[in-house]
Amino acid sequence: MGLDKLIQSIATIAVLVVASGHLPQTLKAVRQAQLQLIQDSKASKWGQAFLLPPSK
Repeated sequence: MGLDKLIQSIATIAVLVVASGHLPQTLKAVRQAQLQLIQDSKASKWGQAFLLPPSK
């Protein structure tokens, strides 16, 4: 799928959302998804780093 097709699809979805009157709910869902991605990408969830043994 080319970038042109992706942009066209997103634009079509945006027009349908606005026309149906669901823009506030859609924006809220997008914001919640963004916040969830930020929370999931925090370093505290990455686990322990692999450390090399100290050199002597």
